[in-house]
Amino acid sequence: MTGDKFCALRHFMNQTQVEFANELGLSLATIGKIETDRLQVTPRVKAKLARLNYDEEAFFAFYENFRRLS
Repeated sequence: MTGDKFCALRHFMNQTQVEFANELGLSLATIGKIETDRLQVTPRVKAKLARLNYDEEAFFAFYENFRRLS
């Protein structure tokens, strides 16, 4: 997962970096580093993301629009 997609997921869930960090059990610094591609999404973080409850189909549509606006 790219930092761009990670950031889009956070925006899709309508959360701040602090809220997303708390939900995933990560530090704010880790969220920032992932979003700016200074840190890769590890298998541990991917597992935490997999536990989130969101509509994947709706997210992918959102992500396409998010990318166009970037």
